[in-house]
Formats: sequence, structure tokens, C-alpha cells
Amino acid sequence: MSAESRPFALFGDVCTNVNEPVAMASKYWNMLHLSYAETHPKFATSDSKELYPTFFRMVPGDRNLIAARCHLLLSYNWTRVGTIKQSDEPRYALPHETLTTKLENVYGIRVLYTAGLSVDQIHNIGFELDELKRRDAHIIIGDFSPSFAVKILCEAHSKEMYGTNYVWILPGYHEDKWWKNVEETNCTQSDLEEVLKWHFALEFAPERPNIEMPVVGNKSVHQVRDELKEFCDHRRCIHDIHSSYAYDGIWTLALALNRTITDGDFLPNRTFEAINANAFEGLTGLVKFENNERLGLVYIYQWWDGSYNKIGHYDSAEDVFVIRSHADWTPPLDATVVVRERLYVSLFLFAIMSGLALIGVILALLFLAVNVKYRNHRIIKMSSPNMNNLIIVGSICTYISVLLLGVDTRVVSESGFQKLCYAKTWVLSVGFTLAFGSMFSKTWRVHSIFTNIRKDKKAIKDYQLFLIVALLLGIDAFILCLWAIISPFRFTVTVTETIHSKNILIVPELERCQSDYSIYFQVVFYVIKGMLMIFGCFLAWETRAVNVPALNDSKYIGMSVYNVVVMCVIGLSLTFILQERVNEAFALTSFFIIFCTTLTLSLVFVPKIIELLRSPRGGENQRYRKGMMKSMVGKNGADKLQRSLSFGADGIKEKIAQIEEENMKLHQILVTKSGELWDLLERLRQLGENVRDQKGSRGLCCVGAQLTSSGGINLNEPSIIIGEEMKSNSAVLSTTQNGSATQSIEKIDQTKAANDNGANNNMDAILPRNHLRKPSSEPTSPFDMKANNNMAKPSPSAYFSTSGLSVMVMQKPDSGWPWSDPNQPTTML
Repeated sequence: MSAESRPFALFGDVCTNVNEPVAMASKYWNMLHLSYAETHPKFATSDSKELYPTFFRMVPGDRNLIAARCHLLLSYNWTRVGTIKQSDEPRYALPHETLTTKLENVYGIRVLYTAGLSVDQIHNIGFELDELKRRDAHIIIGDFSPSFAVKILCEAHSKEMYGTNYVWILPGYHEDKWWKNVEETNCTQSDLEEVLKWHFALEFAPERPNIEMPVVGNKSVHQVRDELKEFCDHRRCIHDIHSSYAYDGIWTLALALNRTITDGDFLPNRTFEAINANAFEGLTGLVKFENNERLGLVYIYQWWDGSYNKIGHYDSAEDVFVIRSHADWTPPLDATVVVRERLYVSLFLFAIMSGLALIGVILALLFLAVNVKYRNHRIIKMSSPNMNNLIIVGSICTYISVLLLGVDTRVVSESGFQKLCYAKTWVLSVGFTLAFGSMFSKTWRVHSIFTNIRKDKKAIKDYQLFLIVALLLGIDAFILCLWAIISPFRFTVTVTETIHSKNILIVPELERCQSDYSIYFQVVFYVIKGMLMIFGCFLAWETRAVNVPALNDSKYIGMSVYNVVVMCVIGLSLTFILQERVNEAFALTSFFIIFCTTLTLSLVFVPKIIELLRSPRGGENQRYRKGMMKSMVGKNGADKLQRSLSFGADGIKEKIAQIEEENMKLHQILVTKSGELWDLLERLRQLGENVRDQKGSRGLCCVGAQLTSSGGINLNEPSIIIGEEMKSNSAVLSTTQNGSATQSIEKIDQTKAANDNGANNNMDAILPRNHLRKPSSEPTSPFDMKANNNMAKPSPSAYFSTSGLSVMVMQKPDSGWPWSDPNQPTTML
């Protein structure tokens, strides 16, 4: 280089460790240095103009690759990227810093996060990828060596950062099957191929795209390539990706030398200007320099089917970007698109449930009309029509709550929705309390009448039942007011489980009535309502043996309570599970409310309507009396005795105690009825005194009743015992002791009662006084206490028993015998 006849330029080399010292030294001799294979970014830094002023290279540098990457991002409208660099290797770190700067400052592309990795920090790959994933980076640009790339992509596979939602943009390594070196990773080759699918790689072009185009020397690319191949076949040379750049490099020097020779003189100072001014079509595209840097071609590859495929190129000399995507590939979005979707109840579903609720309201109003119209009918009157009205009003409230549950901000404003929160809670709570509180109050009255028989017991009036319902409503109102004061409702929008669809994130939003301490108040309500239903079940069970349909709804109330309990448990559980599924939750809640309310109304009122149709005038007293008799005696006697006898031999003492207790109760009832018979006896004696002055066939009649061996009853022929001649020859009064056969038959001869003594003697013969004792005159029968106000007073008549003798004594009406008139009321024991 110091010789007097030195070369005007140096051509080569391939290795950076050779080119760098030569380039630094050549500036002192002002000698041109042109490399055909150098790619290191240090020769394109800001201070490279001072360090290597005479150095040129034919291979397009990182300036071209950076521009190509930016155009690639812009072509797919990607404006958010994440990057990864190998920080301990300048070959990758330097251009990466330049890339991130240009992305944000020149192209307006946001760099979300740059992960820096080195050989010593290779174990931090997972943390860096997590950060990129957390920042929602779907387009990832990497600058690292092939060995680093295998480890990073393996970790990306474990983080599921691949597929249709991610795109990796990597350097072009010009190496064949570099991804197969998986020995130092936990991944297989197929794992890496999953991550690499559809990724991009950019590298300088080994030759121009149009190989048939004439180039310098008036030859086509194809012809020159064939000549180079033939030349290398006969000599020791290697034909690789740099061969075309070496060919264009020779032409660059030749054309620059030609420019510096003027009139046969060589002007070395004009060499650098000639290089920068060169522009010709070479094998590698348009050869053009700017600031000692080649402006050349960059090829864009995309990976599918296990190999790279060229899909486009970027010509830096002409600033032309061309790309053709694969038809089967859809570019992902650079970020997850958040779509907020407000969830509302389906209008079709709301219409169906609203229609069913309105039908329920109409049904309730029909029941209300029947209850009001027939309120004086015995069937309705004895079932507490006022309480029935409360049941209907409560049911209407629960039906209305269904309509309120489906209203949302499509109909009302946010402030209106907040008020609607209170309306839904109040209406449903009040409706439940009115309906079931009224039913339980009625059941409590029946329970009080039939389970605690006392002489001094007073009748339970309707106003007392109203007080019970009012107390329950007061408890509800107190809790609801306390709820509104301590933890008022507010309108909130909550986010449910998000749904990912490609790069779209669907965020379902629910409109809710939010209250800070609502869970505590809900628990209080559940406990109170649960205790109310448990108490109702207890009352319904206790009065299950009361067999007076007009008076007792226990069986139907019990069925209603069981139905509501089961439905509430199932409904609350399913609603809690499906609370984020608006349509399903609304459908289930509305169905359970409508079903339970309709079933309850039907169980309470349909049997009464059937009774009304069966007995429109309030007849069937005999059926009512039999039910009363069965309720009074059968419940506490036979039923409990039967249950007690079902136990084993070990409970004999307990059985005896129960039997004795039942015996005492029955004895008490017998004594009470005996007192009533005593009063009837006195009336009969008074009638006897009146009859002696009367002539004719009318008087008192006596009927004997005999228990047969089969358990039946034989009624003997009636006979007149006071008055004119008897209608039959005899009247037989049969007595039985402990179920034995008839022990005595007493015949009354036909005679005329001529005086008071005869009448009285005959009465004494029939009704001996020593068989009866007169107890307290106060009524002790629950029927007497409750039903006297609702039924017509019976005619003078009585059934009584003396030592097993059953006798009915009544005044003979004008219309005939009393048993021939089914509407004639009697008092039975």
C-alpha cells in the first residue's frame, strides 16, 4: 500500500475481523476498500463515517433490512409490536436499537416492550415472554442468532405464543434447516415447526427477481449465472449467495475507474464520488450507493409446509415494496380487539314469560271474583275468604315481579334501573309474605281449633290472622328499609368470563343491582322465609287428619309448601350457578316463580270451586258432619294409636302410656257431650209435660239403634212414646256391653198416656237418670265454638249413649221423619 505504484482499490474480504483493521488503515492511504460480503452493522453506525471513510460494501446492510421490516408492518396495518434482541451480540443488538428508534420516531409504530437476552440470561426467556404476553404483543420481531432462536421459540411453544394469533418476524439466516438443532431444548422439531408456521424472515436477495432482464454487459441474469457456475466447476471456487455480489462488485470498481480516468489521467480523489454516483443494473438488482451503503434488494420469506417461500421483496434503491400473501393465511391483528357486549334478556324470552305472568294475573283475578261472589257460601265462608283475598293479592305481586325482572336499560335509564332494584325486591318479598303468610295463618287457626280442646277456648277471629300477616309484613319492611339505609342499591356493570376469538376479545357485561352488604340481608331473608315455610310444613302436618274440606286447606297448603321448598332450593342453586348467563337465569327464575304461584293458587282455590259446583247451595251437611267427627276423634285416637302399635315389643310401656292418654282425652270428650245430652233431656221432659194436654198423633218419637255383630247399625221402627196410640207394636232398645251381644230387650206395651205421671214414667223408662250426670253447661266442642256462627241452629234432637245404648230423640216435624230430609241439621257424637 505504501509502494509508489499502489492499487487504486482493495476488493474483499468476507470476514469482519479482516475487513475492520484493513478499513481502518486504508483511510490513511486514501484507498478505496470494497467488500462484497460484509454485513456487520458496525460499518453503518453514526461514527462509521469517521472510522471507515473509504470502506464500501456490496451486500445491502441493515439499513435495507430495517426499512423492509417497517414496510412489512405497515402493509398489514400492524402498529403495535414487541421485540426481542440478543443484547450481548452487537451484530444483532446494534441494528435492533436502530429498528426500534425508527419504528416509533419515523413510522409511528408503537414498541410495547423490548426483551434483552444474553447467554448469561438465557434462563430469563420465560419471564421476558410472559411480559410480552401480558402486554398483549402479537407481532414479535426478533434479532438473535440461530442457536438463540431455537431456545426462544421452544419457550414460546410452552407459552402458547404461536398460531393464528401470533406472528414472528426473524432474521434471514441463510442456513438450511437451522430449526432442527433442538438437542439443547425440551422441544421436538415438530414443536418448533408449530411456532415457525407462517412466520416471516427477511434477508438480502442473492439475485434480482427478474432473471431474464438484461444487466450490465448486455447479458441476462440467467446467462451470467450459467457462466459463473461453469467457471467454478473447472476451478477451485465456491458458488454461494455472495457470488452475484462479487460479480457486481467487479463491475462497480470497473465503472468507477472508468469515471475517474479523464483524457488518460487517473484522478484518485474522484474514486469515492464515482462509487457513490454509480447506478447500473446488476445481478443483484440496481446497484446504487448512498453514504457508502449499498441500496439493494431484500427478499421477504414466509414459512409453511416445512420450508421458506418467497412472497415479496423490497427494493431500497427505488423504495418499492411488493408482497403477495398466501391465500390460506389470514393476518392476525396486532392487538386483542376488546368488544364490550352488553348482555340483555332476549326479547322473545321476555315476551313469553311476561305473557305467562299476565295469564297468571288473570287467573288470580278470576279466583278473586269467585271468592268475593261466593263469600257467604259455606265452602268459601269457612275457608276465611278475607285471607283468601290476601293470598290472591300476594300471588299477583309475585307475577308482577316476573315482569320487573326482565326490565333493563333498554327500557329505563340507569337511574331508573337503580329504582327498579328496590321495586323488584319489595314486590317479590311482599308477595311471598302475603300469599304464604295468609295460608300459614289459616292453617294455624285450624291447628289451634282441633289440637287443643278446652271448654274455655275462644274462637280465633280474622283480625287476629290479619295481625299475624301484618307482623310478617312489618318484619319484611323493617329489613328492607334497613337494607336501603345501610347498603343502598346502585347500578353497576360487571364483566363476566371473556371469550377469545382469534385476536378478538369479547367482554360480556351484565347490568346488576350492586349492594355492598347484600349477601347478609339475603341470608336474613332466606332464614326468615325458610323458617316460615318450615313452620307451615309443621302446621300442615299437624292438621293433616282434619277432614273438613271447607275448613281445612292443610293438605293443599302442605303440597304448596313442599313444592315451593323444592323449587326454591333448585331455583336458587341453578340461578347462582347460571347468574352470568342472563337468558338462562331469567328463564329459570321466572319459570319457578310462575309455576309455584300458579300451583299454589290452584291447590287453594280449585278444590273450593269443585265443591261449589258440586254443592252450589251449600248442602251436604252429612258429609261435613262426618268429616268433623273423623277430625275430632280419629286424629288423636285411632291414627296415633295405629302409629304407636307399629313399634316393636320394646315400647310396650310407651304404648300403654299413649293409650291411657288417648283414653283420657276421649273420656273428656264423652263427659262434655254428656253435658249436652243432659240439656236435651231437660228439653224432652219439658216437651213431655206439654204433650199431656195435647190430643192427636203428634208427639215425641224414639228410635232405637242396635250394633250388629258385623259392625253395622240397625234402626228399629219408630214408636210414639208420648201422645196418642203408638204407630207400631213395640220399640226395641238394644244395649251392648264392650261389644258383646244384646243382653236385654225391653218391650214397651201399647198404651195411651193419660196423665203426666204416665208420660214421665215412660220417659224415665227410656232415659234412666242414673246413667247421666250434668257437667258444666259451657260448650266444649270446637265445632260448637267455631261453627255455631256459620251454620243454622239444629232442631231439638240429640244422639246419646247410656251403657252402650245409642238413642236419637228429636221432635217430629210436620213434613215427616227427620232422616227423610237430608238438609235437616243434627248434632252428632
